[in-house]
Amino acid sequence: MSIVLTADDRQAAARHARGLEVVLAATGSALAVLDCRVPAGTAGPPLHRHPESDETFLVTEGRLLVHLDATVTELGPGGVAFVSRGVAHTFATRPGQAARFITVHTPGGFEGFHTAAAAAEEQKGEPLGVPELIGLASKFDWQLAGPPLLPTGQLAGPAS
Repeated sequence: MSIVLTADDRQAAARHARGLEVVLAATGSALAVLDCRVPAGTAGPPLHRHPESDETFLVTEGRLLVHLDATVTELGPGGVAFVSRGVAHTFATRPGQAARFITVHTPGGFEGFHTAAAAAEEQKGEPLGVPELIGLASKFDWQLAGPPLLPTGQLAGPAS
């Protein structure tokens, strides 16, 4: 199946309470494209796996720390990281350096997490806590694998 999406086909799922802006492009489950903007000095999500999808990161602006295969790599514009399904990974931004990056999940489905999280945070009137986010993410091809990556490039203590 071939797919063409224009900028008008994209859907915003801004999670401003957490400082995240995610623009989604759903393709009928063929793939999911997320355009992510993360403020400087932001710890990433807990170390996690996507058991049913591969994920590719492409940095378009700023710098992004990517923890993959027990190694932290700092990617600048044009940098790419491919994460095979089932491999534990996370990301963060250093203090003073925001990042914009595209992620592509193949096949799609994970984009539903950001839509669901944005709706839940709007309904609650505040950001969801880590246990709530983990519970919600687990419904969208996401498994907890460890603690988050800190802006220092070190993994935090155990995820809570």
